[in-house]
Amino acid sequence: MSELAMTPWMKARVGARLLLLQARWDPARMQGPGFAFALDPWLAACWGAEPEGLLAARTRHLEYFNTHPIAAWLAAGIVCRQEAAAAALSGAAREAAIARIRSLKTGLGASLAGLYDSFFWGALRPASALAGILAAQAAYRLGSPHAPAWAAVTALCVYNLPAFAARVLGLLRGAADGERAVAGLTKLPVQPWIIGLRRATVAGALAAFAISAGMLGGGDRLTAALTFAAGLILTWRGVSPLSQLAFAGLGGMAASAAGLWP
Repeated sequence: MSELAMTPWMKARVGARLLLLQARWDPARMQGPGFAFALDPWLAACWGAEPEGLLAARTRHLEYFNTHPIAAWLAAGIVCRQEAAAAALSGAAREAAIARIRSLKTGLGASLAGLYDSFFWGALRPASALAGILAAQAAYRLGSPHAPAWAAVTALCVYNLPAFAARVLGLLRGAADGERAVAGLTKLPVQPWIIGLRRATVAGALAAFAISAGMLGGGDRLTAALTFAAGLILTWRGVSPLSQLAFAGLGGMAASAAGLWP
């Protein structure tokens, strides 16, 4: 039996379902139910002639799975390729291929999560937030009454355009190359990208602060500088956002009591 190839329509169906990956997230199986839902059209195509094989495929993909939501697209493409290969085999070779799929999912989930978390959540997300702030400042200086809208649109575009491209390319490469797609990913200069984005974000944050502080008077400028420095220190020391908010509230009360703040 020859290995089934994914059509563009099938890739679009799987991709559309992957957008709902975490809609059925639960603590026991994490993204497992959503991953199984995304793969189901392809599983039905691969195993449709064998009802017992289809049931077994659906059941095994309901098991525990967890990774970065964007990385799940690459994992899905690779697993789709492996499922087609397993369905084309028989006997002991098929059992070995199915066991390989299970172990591959576990390994991919853990290894890809660290890489994608570092880039998309640790570097790109702060950079997109900063881009929104700079866009709002530019809109404000140009006299636009819609500075918050410009900030939201800019931040969403800066984050989601690369994220969506990574999703689509991951699914396509995984479906075409299988496990070799991971080797291709390791050749990308991801760490330099992460370091560069983080440095650019720090530089941009300083620039945004300088622009904002330049609009203030002497006393307010000093207060803003102290607040900004405190925020940097608290963030660097790993203080949670909730604790930072509490510190900011207490600091504001103390400044007000001392007559430094209205």
